[in-house]
Amino acid sequence: MADNDTRQKTMDMLVVMNTAVKNMRLYPAASAPVVSCVEKLYRALTDILSTDESVIISESEKCLLIGGDALSQKDHEKSQVSSMLDIMLSFGIRSITINAGLEKDELRTFLEVMGKKPEAVKNEGGIQQIIEGKNFLHIYLDQKVYIAKDKNQQLMSGVNLNDEQILDFLMKTHPELAADPDKMQEMSGNPEWLMETFQNGLSRLMEKRGELTSEQLSENLINMIVLMDKASGSFSQNDRDKVAFGIGQELAVLDPELSLLITAEKLEQLFGGSLLKEIISNAGNINYDETKSTEVSSAGGGRNRVPNMEKILYQIQMMQLKDKLNSFLNDDGQAFLDIPFLLVLPKIFEQLVEQNEQEAMAMIINRLLEKLMNENPAIRAQAAKALADIFDPLPPGQKNELLELLTEPLLAWIKMETLATPAYKKLCNNVKSVMLKLIDGERFIETIPILHVFRDISAGKLEKNEQIREIASEIIRDLASEEHLSFLFNELNRGESVKQEEAIQLLLVLGDVAVNRLLDMLRDNKESDARVRIMKNIIAIGQSAIPVITERINAGVPWYYLRNLAYMLGQIGSGKCAEALQPLLCHENNRVRMEALKSLQRTGGEERVRIMLAVLPAADENFKMSIVEALGSAKNADAVNPLLDMLKNRPLVATTARADLEEKICVALGAIGSGAALTALAEIAESKSFLRVRVYPEKVKNAAGRALVSIRRKQAEATGTKK
Repeated sequence: MADNDTRQKTMDMLVVMNTAVKNMRLYPAASAPVVSCVEKLYRALTDILSTDESVIISESEKCLLIGGDALSQKDHEKSQVSSMLDIMLSFGIRSITINAGLEKDELRTFLEVMGKKPEAVKNEGGIQQIIEGKNFLHIYLDQKVYIAKDKNQQLMSGVNLNDEQILDFLMKTHPELAADPDKMQEMSGNPEWLMETFQNGLSRLMEKRGELTSEQLSENLINMIVLMDKASGSFSQNDRDKVAFGIGQELAVLDPELSLLITAEKLEQLFGGSLLKEIISNAGNINYDETKSTEVSSAGGGRNRVPNMEKILYQIQMMQLKDKLNSFLNDDGQAFLDIPFLLVLPKIFEQLVEQNEQEAMAMIINRLLEKLMNENPAIRAQAAKALADIFDPLPPGQKNELLELLTEPLLAWIKMETLATPAYKKLCNNVKSVMLKLIDGERFIETIPILHVFRDISAGKLEKNEQIREIASEIIRDLASEEHLSFLFNELNRGESVKQEEAIQLLLVLGDVAVNRLLDMLRDNKESDARVRIMKNIIAIGQSAIPVITERINAGVPWYYLRNLAYMLGQIGSGKCAEALQPLLCHENNRVRMEALKSLQRTGGEERVRIMLAVLPAADENFKMSIVEALGSAKNADAVNPLLDMLKNRPLVATTARADLEEKICVALGAIGSGAALTALAEIAESKSFLRVRVYPEKVKNAAGRALVSIRRKQAEATGTKK
């Protein structure tokens, strides 16, 4: 298994690969989003391949694996991971192997192929034929991969070999291992070996038919199944399901008389309920015709003719579940505390789907929805689990259609529920899939009220525990992925006013998460055109983006990024942004300083003059002139005395730059229009010494004269108005 660092790098790479494939479908190959993604993906792969010989992404039983290790359930719930899995499944790809030495052009060509529509790929002869025609040297599809597991990675069962019953059973079925307990321990952790053990035991038991009655055979068989359940106790549920499936297949070809004695009541607690699911599944997949014999396959590969097996399996199903199902549908609260029955309920529902029993399906769904709002938290939890399990096996189209119909009652429960159970998270993610479908269909206005619920939970407006808030926050983060934001921004740039407005509203609900994603993109993108597009999208979000932007202002980022932040604050900010802009007025890069100054002027507010005066003394000559001009534009009398002090404190040697600054100060004083500056301006204009300093340059005197005229005119106008 890869170490945590490599695994995380590969997960991050997987997200970028999915985005790159999506962008290939949305934009031209030479466009900025595509080029940027290819570059980012190439860097990620190069980083991984610098320590590993290859990167292997594979699919097994609709699960994604990295280097042969299955991703966690949490990873599979990420939209980018499930999307990448869907892409592989749509092309019939079982594995993608990328070897060290990969060239960027080869990667780009591979992504172009992956970005094709499945129909187009099919028309070109299939993905494998297309790839082979490209003569790739470092990328292979469906290459056989042999993974060596070290000792610590061996699946070890939790079988307690001190348990005499299990040990005795294993020894009898595998006498060749009696002298090798270490090998026995190793093999007992393998679900296939355990299934083989059961088959051997079943064969030995069936040899005693002549010696034992059917009741005795049945009792022995059930005891053997119980041992299998106990022996697999520490397996993952997926491996336990494999054992249960094998046992279910063996039970399906038993002698009919013996089958009837293996009742559901005796089996429903075993293997977490999955064995009973297999029995019901077998019953649901056959035609209930009493006169017909059925040919079925045993796990060992043989085929047996079993008379009336349809009737027998149907009886097993209905004898044990009919009363419970009636109790469930008749609103008996105890039915929702019958855990084994609720484990089987999704399988019953699956049968109803296959038989198109719409009325019965609706009754089950409605009953579960009712119990989601029950006062008893245990009943709510069981109803939620059953409902979540019902959705799992449904075909994607039918599942999405049903979820969309049920979104409103599910949201009511999500807002009310206080328990962060696995079912709660699963149903929340089901609702997330509805939102993704709505966004993909450009139905933004329908997405907004659903998203508001998760936003309110994440923000603490609805009282929830930390686990539930994190579930809501993760859903918002998934919706604000780079891929989905790119889709929304594409709508913003299309020019359709209605859709633009809806997309902006949706971005507003995504809030800080969306803005943070955008700011990351802005920081990391080196292309000015791309940065301009990103800034336009942030500006479109409006003032809700201000707190997130101001948090990003620090010394450890590129100057152009700071300039962009200053620009955006000037476009959407208010007087409250003044404090955030102050550090940028002292930045070493003049373009950052100038952008911050312009934004400070735009945002207004009483604080802007105080801040400009605070940074004025330390500014260089050129930037001083820019600040003085800005102070004049602000027309605030608080600036008069500091500006007069600058005129008084002249250097011994007056430079051209100093003369330019003094001229700017006079112009600014005239723009402010305060009578407090008249005396000083008059002395400068009349070429008199000012506090015994040297005479001012001609252009400064002229500027002072114009300022005098301007201030006196304003005073006269003000006096005339008063009269």
